[in-house]
Amino acid sequence: MRTPQAVASVTLGVAILLAPAFVEGQSEEQSATAAETELVFEREIFQYPEFTRRNPFIPLDTDDTGPRFDQLSLIGVMYSADDPASSVAVVSTGGVAFADDGTMSAVAGEAFYLKVGQRLGNVTVVQILREQVIVDVEEFGLKDRKTLEIIQSRQGGT
Repeated sequence: MRTPQAVASVTLGVAILLAPAFVEGQSEEQSATAAETELVFEREIFQYPEFTRRNPFIPLDTDDTGPRFDQLSLIGVMYSADDPASSVAVVSTGGVAFADDGTMSAVAGEAFYLKVGQRLGNVTVVQILREQVIVDVEEFGLKDRKTLEIIQSRQGGT
């Protein structure tokens, strides 16, 4: 009767005798496939949009202290025809109200006096004209040019 150790040693001996023939046959097959196979390295290509994007690591709430554009109304302009750069725009968070007889009255709110180049909240004054003020409004890193106009009187019948 054969012991498990004897069976293992016989199996190991047969494997050692057959190994060179197996390795030689496999190496010929491998060399044939290696000659046919070509390694290809491909790089991933990134394309970025042409416009500038906002930095995602800057918080959305920046140091824009003050009212937003939607909260502001133009209640007056101190315009200087001699020197337009010295003109002053009066903007308010309250605005104006019109009575039935057509008279205007101020609505409670904070008033700000701005010159060209000054910034309030997300609004930067670009140009002051007689009855309107052109501003740049910055929202989420994008600038949009808008106009604030003085409301002269109520339009229409009611």
